[in-house]
Amino acid sequence: MRGIKNIEISNFRGIEHLKIDDMARVNVLLGQNNSGKSTVLESIAMLMSMSNPDAPQLLNSSRTRKPFSNFIDIKYFFRNLDVSLAPQLNATHSDSTGRSLRMGLTYVFDEKAEPDKEPIQQTGSAVRYVNTLELNFDVKKNNSIQSYKCWLRVNPSGMVVNRKYADGYLEQDRAFLISADLMSSNLVNDLTELFKRNNKDSVLALLKLFDSRINGIEILKDDVYIGFEGLSEMLPSGMAGDGLRRYLNIVAAAANPLNNMILIDEIDNGIHYSAYTKLWSAIFALALNTDKQIFVTTHSQETLNSLNYVLENAAQYQDELRLYTLESTRLKGLQAYKYTYQGLKDACENNIELRSIVQ
Repeated sequence: MRGIKNIEISNFRGIEHLKIDDMARVNVLLGQNNSGKSTVLESIAMLMSMSNPDAPQLLNSSRTRKPFSNFIDIKYFFRNLDVSLAPQLNATHSDSTGRSLRMGLTYVFDEKAEPDKEPIQQTGSAVRYVNTLELNFDVKKNNSIQSYKCWLRVNPSGMVVNRKYADGYLEQDRAFLISADLMSSNLVNDLTELFKRNNKDSVLALLKLFDSRINGIEILKDDVYIGFEGLSEMLPSGMAGDGLRRYLNIVAAAANPLNNMILIDEIDNGIHYSAYTKLWSAIFALALNTDKQIFVTTHSQETLNSLNYVLENAAQYQDELRLYTLESTRLKGLQAYKYTYQGLKDACENNIELRSIVQ
């Protein structure tokens, strides 16, 4: 598995500084509301798309659940909305290669377009107008460091007028973020990739695990249709229930060979607790069979109990798990407290709270 082993996050959204070490194949992030769980997923998504200047706006659209994010919303990636505090993301992969990303919002003077603008207009700490996003990133391999830059520029109305991709860099890995929004998905694209690789039967088998009555799946007119025993016609996936669609979104993304990492925010969202064990079983099987790394956030105790149950009965998965509780401490700031399967097992058996260290 060529996944991320360690990550360090600085000045990214609400996180001033956080280090997470010793990541495994399946990583579960726990913590109270606003503890930074979703932000960790987004930091990984940014690191794995650091050569794409459109990535920040795409991430913001996913969070705000809007089809388009304004350029000025990129300031929300900067801690305290202070564009002088450049977000810095660093990661080391399991093969010891490293990557780092620095984000910057600046004003670049364009004599033809903006002859009267000051470099940056500010009132106190609030930036009134910036027009350029810069992504500066490094890739370290075998004691050699290669540096790259890409950028995106807008006009005063926020419309993109120019963008530049990093010269000489081609991303080898892809992380796919599944947001907590039940309506947001890449389902048709994921299934199309699987079907053209003749994997429809494997998708159908995963669906039968969720509901034994399912007997077919098709892509018709850019929508996904599910067949059920006893029904004369197939149902659009949206009509088959939020839980089934959420389950299918997750397993299709995990099965898609084009995705190297799967980032799942609020994995239990929309899924009935009785299906948690089926989902965890599918996730671990897909992660190992397709050699992927998976990151999950949750704040559900029932989800953790189901995870423990699955691992109790599948010893081959136990070493593949890490859990991290994110907690803000008075002396050390935001910390990630690590647990292996044994820690999960002990907590579930003894009713110990893992979702928050502070009681």
